[in-house]
Amino acid sequence: MGTTENGAPALAARYTAAFAAYLSNRGEQALGAAYDLGREAVAAHLSILDLAEAHHQALRAALAGATPSEATLQASADFLRESLSTFESVHRGYLEVQEAARLEHAHVEQLRALSDASVAINSSLTVEEILQLTADAARSITAASRATVGIVAPDPRLRPLTATSPPRVDSGEPAPARLSARLRARERELGMLDVVDRAGREFTPRDEAIVTQLAQLASVAISNAQLYERERTIAHTLQRSLRPGALPTVPGLSAAVRFHPAGEGIELGGDFYDLFGSSDGGWTALIGDVQGKGPDAAAVTALARHTMRAAAVYEHRPSGVLTTMHRALRDQQTERFCTVAYAHLRVGRRHLGVELACGGHPLPLVVHRDGRVDPVGRLGTLLGSDIEPLLTDVAVELTEGDVLVLYTDGVTEVRRRRREVFGHRELVALLERCGGLPPDAVADRIESAVITASEGRLRDDVAILAFGPTPQPQGD
Repeated sequence: MGTTENGAPALAARYTAAFAAYLSNRGEQALGAAYDLGREAVAAHLSILDLAEAHHQALRAALAGATPSEATLQASADFLRESLSTFESVHRGYLEVQEAARLEHAHVEQLRALSDASVAINSSLTVEEILQLTADAARSITAASRATVGIVAPDPRLRPLTATSPPRVDSGEPAPARLSARLRARERELGMLDVVDRAGREFTPRDEAIVTQLAQLASVAISNAQLYERERTIAHTLQRSLRPGALPTVPGLSAAVRFHPAGEGIELGGDFYDLFGSSDGGWTALIGDVQGKGPDAAAVTALARHTMRAAAVYEHRPSGVLTTMHRALRDQQTERFCTVAYAHLRVGRRHLGVELACGGHPLPLVVHRDGRVDPVGRLGTLLGSDIEPLLTDVAVELTEGDVLVLYTDGVTEVRRRRREVFGHRELVALLERCGGLPPDAVADRIESAVITASEGRLRDDVAILAFGPTPQPQGD
């Protein structure tokens, strides 16, 4: 038969003609028309009632004006049985195809949800967030009533960590249907992922595969997050040990410092600063930058600070201290360069005497009370290179209201999308508006400008050290 048009009426007309033909010639070929009619009804999305109605009309037309015989009724039953058996067979196959398509679509949706969960889990850097994302994904993808994931804390002194989805569940006995997967990474047991549901739920092999894969994803992410946290803690501890704490209180001297490590603080930077007393009764202020990042740079940072502190005991000329440090770097064969701005301070009443030397470092800037900004010192040679450094001591006198600003290149090399957005010119323009401000306020404004320009994502460490004579009451 051809493609059905006009639904049930068209099928009824063809059914009547085919049944009449079968009554005239009850061969297998004529009975085959019933098979085709059953297939046609399924293809036209007709119901079994539509097919029964078509048969009723055909039988009524065949019996019009005649008495039904036993043979006619038997032929009618055979024709209907053939069309119904075909309808049932094809309809069952159609339903099976629909169910297979539904299951396949559900599987595709599960895989898409699993992919989204993988991205979210691997994007997180905190164990707590990974646990909650894993529990939420396990419950949602398997359509279960609850999912719980728990891990043993890496430190035995801490409590185990758990997350449940939904966060609040009814009290009482847990649901009896359960599916579990172990969390394991780097040959270490981390914990367990449990999915539970109503009584009678039978988890499929596909559910088991999804929960196992989620557990594997979470295991790797948790292990990486724990490693990241350990490295971050170590880096912060080392950075704190490489920098002095609060600046010492120096009578007659106002000083302020600001320091920001770049990025997340995992990779150790090379910026450093210091303020300490000298053996001759003066004070030493310095700021520096070691080439590169990481443990090697941190080791050079520690070497530089301790070498300069030791050298300052017997050498008061800034150039002499920097020369000593240069030779220490060469003797240690660190293969890393260093820049330093080093100042020897003599604190007087309403003034500050500064002797300054710069070894490859940006020149400090003096902010005068009237807003003038002047660079001070002379550029010197990079420290730790193969050539003997050329260093010059320059004397500077700061009077009340003057502020000397020492800084690293993280202040003047702020870039965004490969374009410099805050450099030396912007720093000078900012300082010209800071005339008469105390060191702490000046340092605050520089810090705020740099963070704003970088949109909070620093590419390099930022260190600022500002100081000047402490204002004295009038008449003193």
